[in-house]
Amino acid sequence: MANKHSHYALLEHYLSDVSGCEWALATVVNKEGSSYRSPGSIMMVNSLGQSFGLVSGGCLEADIVRRAKQVFYSANATYAEYDLREEDSFAAELGIGCKGKIGVLIQRLTEKHRVVLDVLYATLKAGGSCYLLQEFEAPMTSSGLNEIILLDSHGEQLASTVDQGKDQDQAEIIKGAEYIDQHQTFYAGDSRYSLSRIDAAFNFWIFGGGADAEPLASMASQLGWRVTVVDHRTAYARASAFKSAETIVKTRPEELDCAEGRPPIDGAMLMTHNLKLDAQWLAFLHKHSNPIYVGLLGPVERRERVLELCDVSDLDWLDNHVNGPVGLDLGGELPESIALSILAQCHAVLFGGSGEILNKRSYIRVKK
Repeated sequence: MANKHSHYALLEHYLSDVSGCEWALATVVNKEGSSYRSPGSIMMVNSLGQSFGLVSGGCLEADIVRRAKQVFYSANATYAEYDLREEDSFAAELGIGCKGKIGVLIQRLTEKHRVVLDVLYATLKAGGSCYLLQEFEAPMTSSGLNEIILLDSHGEQLASTVDQGKDQDQAEIIKGAEYIDQHQTFYAGDSRYSLSRIDAAFNFWIFGGGADAEPLASMASQLGWRVTVVDHRTAYARASAFKSAETIVKTRPEELDCAEGRPPIDGAMLMTHNLKLDAQWLAFLHKHSNPIYVGLLGPVERRERVLELCDVSDLDWLDNHVNGPVGLDLGGELPESIALSILAQCHAVLFGGSGEILNKRSYIRVKK
């Protein structure tokens, strides 16, 4: 399963900041037992005390902001462990339900860090994956705790904040890592390192820019997905209605540019409310993109009609990728309810979830 921690959206916010604030990066680098967020999760804090992103369920963030202020003052990174298993610990005093231990590295971001994170952002925008290497434990106070090394998906260095004179040390550290798991910790000498895989955000395309697509775009954007809305019709897909969408494309199926280098479409929703258009876009997706998930609005009869019109002979692809009627049975008929139903199903498919009720209960609607 991909490690989707919304790095793309957080980095976009940080890199677009022109306020002159200082920034700190908080990263979950170590974990034992259960925790709300997994290693690789990040949170960003500025010198105004504003925070973006979460490394817990909202319980530890205030303390991390406090520690970030100390990092700004001292210019030294710090590593904090929150042990929720100890009854007299800070985390336990908050009444947190998770029974695990997490380690959070808080680093002050400099211009060198900005350059590295800009490379990371560009890689993610192009649909690529990277590894972030960070030292979080050292035998004594070490300036290395504030360094970050960015590696490509094969372990080759892309960018680093480490001075060139330490290239040999970097090479030895990188050699000790394995580029398979989403996250791992390892020792190099007396220091301990975190290696986190960072994957590109999901690309979610909505074909059809009607009013019922607006909450779908908004919710998908809140998940950290990159949202594109496509509709050639003049009265549809207005920028004023789809402010959360990253891109709005005004084009017909036969005119859409399929240039190489465009990030793949991971999830797609067909909701033009037009049989012919839905069929044309479905044929386009099969030929040019092959997304993991395709949702098709409407009942079974409408699905069969769209499949007839799309003229796609690959029946296995249609069976395995096209979901119509779309969504999970959540009840409700408002656009927001339908959007929630669609995204719940799409999220389960993209993340490899079952979509089942976790406590295995069946729910019966109680009439008031």
